[in-house]
Amino acid sequence: MTDPTPDTAELRFEDAIAELERIIASIDAGEIGLEEAMVAHRRGRMLVSRCREVLDTVSKELETASDSAAEEAD
Repeated sequence: MTDPTPDTAELRFEDAIAELERIIASIDAGEIGLEEAMVAHRRGRMLVSRCREVLDTVSKELETASDSAAEEAD
């Protein structure tokens, strides 16, 4: 049986955040049982890692662009 949820490496930042918000809301509302909550928690951790990865990449790109702009201004 294949997992119907997409690999987190393929998710855009906004999609990962939206899915994470849905997971949190369903756990907080008590809509899912313990076993399902544990699966959701693992998925949530993967989504958080993906978001951090995207933010780190963007941060490095912005630093590089800022450094380049500063060098050109000199």
